[in-house]
Amino acid sequence: MCIKRINQFFKTATRADVNDLLSKIILTERQTRIFEMFYLRDMNIGFIADSVSCSPSVVNEELNTIRSKIGKAMPQET
Repeated sequence: MCIKRINQFFKTATRADVNDLLSKIILTERQTRIFEMFYLRDMNIGFIADSVSCSPSVVNEELNTIRSKIGKAMPQET
C-alpha cells in the first residue's frame, strides 16, 4: 500500500473512477462515512471523529484499513 499513490488517485479521480473503485471493495457503514468525509469532502480527522462519535486514533485506524482495501483493489503500477 502506498499512501502517496492512493492520494494521487483521488486528486485526479472522476466520480466514475471512485464508483468503480468502491464497487471492488467492501466497507463497513462507519468506514464508508469516514471514506466519504476524508477523501470526497476533504474533512479533517478531528472533525470526522466528532461526527462519527469516536476518537481520532480510531479514525486513523479505519483510514489505514480503508487504504489497505483500496490498495488491493487498485491496478498495480507497471
